[in-house]
Amino acid sequence: MVQCEGKSSAAPGCYAQRVVAGVHLNNRYRMSRLPLAHQGMGEVWQARDTVLNREVIVKLISSSMMDAELAKRFQREALLTAGLVHPGVPAVYDFGQHEGRFYLVLQKIEGVALSDLVEEHHPLPVAWVAAIGAQISSVLIAARRIRLIHRDIKPGNAMLEPNGAVKVLDFGLAAVHGDERYSRITQSGDSLGTLGYMAPEQIEGSRTDHRTDLYGLGATLFHLLTGNPPFDGPTTTITVQRQMQDSPPRPADLRPEIPNVVDDLVHALMARRPQDRPASAAEVYAMLAPLARNLPPIPGAVSNQPDAVRAYAAVVGQVPLREEHGTWDGADPDVDARNAGEHAEKLAAAGNFRAAAKEWRRLANDRAVQHGDEDLVVVDYRLRAIRIHAELGEHSRALRQLHALLQSGNGIDDPEHPAASAIRREIARLSGGARE
Repeated sequence: MVQCEGKSSAAPGCYAQRVVAGVHLNNRYRMSRLPLAHQGMGEVWQARDTVLNREVIVKLISSSMMDAELAKRFQREALLTAGLVHPGVPAVYDFGQHEGRFYLVLQKIEGVALSDLVEEHHPLPVAWVAAIGAQISSVLIAARRIRLIHRDIKPGNAMLEPNGAVKVLDFGLAAVHGDERYSRITQSGDSLGTLGYMAPEQIEGSRTDHRTDLYGLGATLFHLLTGNPPFDGPTTTITVQRQMQDSPPRPADLRPEIPNVVDDLVHALMARRPQDRPASAAEVYAMLAPLARNLPPIPGAVSNQPDAVRAYAAVVGQVPLREEHGTWDGADPDVDARNAGEHAEKLAAAGNFRAAAKEWRRLANDRAVQHGDEDLVVVDYRLRAIRIHAELGEHSRALRQLHALLQSGNGIDDPEHPAASAIRREIARLSGGARE
């Protein structure tokens, strides 16, 4: 138990102990006595879901850190993270609020952190490093499809389960590519990542994209192969200088038996300029997956006993893949949206008005998850669906939806919002002829 006598209630551990230790969040999650970790804005706890009778992980945000805007971002980003459905990512079970504190409930993962794995089993077989890297690449492929950037890929943020599966943890610095309003999920604003693993563009505060995570993956692979971080100095300043000024290190310089293809890949992943790194996680996967063969046992970390999940995956792995691996994560959500919009217009032109309205609403809902309901494109999609109902003579229904849109509480009712005048014009146009 953390001793809080003589300390501020805001001191690390004191506030959390006093408020949540051993209690039930929303009469469902029974918290453990001590947090597993502190993460700036809050803490990570182990808890028991008393409804479904299972162990879970709870991330709590301190009420003292929350304001209306931060709460809104946290909710939106929690939804986005829950949309990353992949076997290499812990499932999001629940999201809520308890006594002024937001919380996120996640699947509890059993296994060993990669940072501990390399400490206990160095040197790791190259085949296992390739297997781990290929699995992380697969997660990054899925993340890119929803524009999610992890921004803190490192050995401490991934775990190897006893069945050999890798789980990527802690999307606490996750961001949405192309939307600066998405900042972080569960960590403070004091840090942008982990030195030695964070990409140079993160250190400089420049724009990040999916290649930022590829840098973190390269640094992680270097550590797994050599047992050492790629950049490590006696001070933070020297570490940053080495990372920003020196050429990316080659793992084969420390471990000569590393195959050239792996050495070259890790070197390229840690290129200072994003454009000099591999183009995508799919390209990295295509290089690493063939090397993940004949994996030797790792005593105490990976079991060699029959495993139901491994047996299931072995069958799924027999499904043939296209050879064009590079296209897996190359889909552009904006292109997909344009194609869907063209489909909606064709439906309307063919007289399938209700199907067209449904498609516009789907497009609006999908984009709102990433950009918010006040986004101009989201409002435009919703207006297109509403206008179709008006054209069908359903003026009362259209008016109800217009008023709901204007009163949604997302800033659209602000006279200065660019969409407000368009919505009011539609209301004025339809108000004189409301009928069904």
